[in-house]
Amino acid sequence: MGLRRRNRTIHKDRVYLGRLIKPHALSGEIKFNPFGCDPGMLENVSPLRLESPDREVEVEYVRGSDNAPIVKFRGVDNREESQKLSGALVWTSEAGLPALEEENAYYEADFLFSRVVTVAGVELGEVVEVIETGASDVLVVRGPGGRESLLPANLEVVKEVRRAEQTIVVDPPLLEDELLPD
Repeated sequence: MGLRRRNRTIHKDRVYLGRLIKPHALSGEIKFNPFGCDPGMLENVSPLRLESPDREVEVEYVRGSDNAPIVKFRGVDNREESQKLSGALVWTSEAGLPALEEENAYYEADFLFSRVVTVAGVELGEVVEVIETGASDVLVVRGPGGRESLLPANLEVVKEVRRAEQTIVVDPPLLEDELLPD
């Protein structure tokens, strides 16, 4: 899942799944912009919440393609009601997400706000953003003093994810002193 909201407050206890864009047709359907998740998973996430307006919603169905999904919520039955939801962020708690079955597969929430250390134990900072790219996501790590470094989120760099400790162990592709704050 990709967060690209540098100027927004990102709540640590929320897993952002996407944003509602605008109404589609007249029956209450709304276009959905997923943040890297499979749009169909919305049907299996509970509870599902919206931010601005703050409310809990239940998905009736998801249709369309992965690139242009359309969502229908129960109780939102016309264009005017779906218009009120335009721009809302869709989120859930981590506990509301289905378990990942693939080895070395993680939700973006497993990375956000995590401490990043090298295999040698050198602290690099904290993950403040995950940027989606074609091949692999990129972790934005903010170190002491506010300096940001970019690390690919792939198996060559990310050696261990310690969820309970909120720590990511990395073997960066650059020399460590290039990543360390001045």
